[in-house]
Amino acid sequence: MGHIDGHEVGFVSMIAGTGALIHRTLPKGWARSLVHRQPIAAMSLFWGLMGLSIPLVVPPVRRAIGLPTNQYDAENPKAVFPTYNYN
Repeated sequence: MGHIDGHEVGFVSMIAGTGALIHRTLPKGWARSLVHRQPIAAMSLFWGLMGLSIPLVVPPVRRAIGLPTNQYDAENPKAVFPTYNYN
């Protein structure tokens, strides 16, 4: 079972809260209208959301394939530290 850190809870709650606030304050069909009328702004929002989700996705993937994760979460017991071979 994975460990949920406070930073991860902060990211998820910020994204969920912002999405709920936007959805409740804008009229019905706002997302479709945004994509059709302002495709550049819609793509920018998509990239921004993807950028905010990177800290939630990248460390577990790196840990699963055995790459170093010490810069992301060095205090995690499953963190992988790099090994250097000085020959």
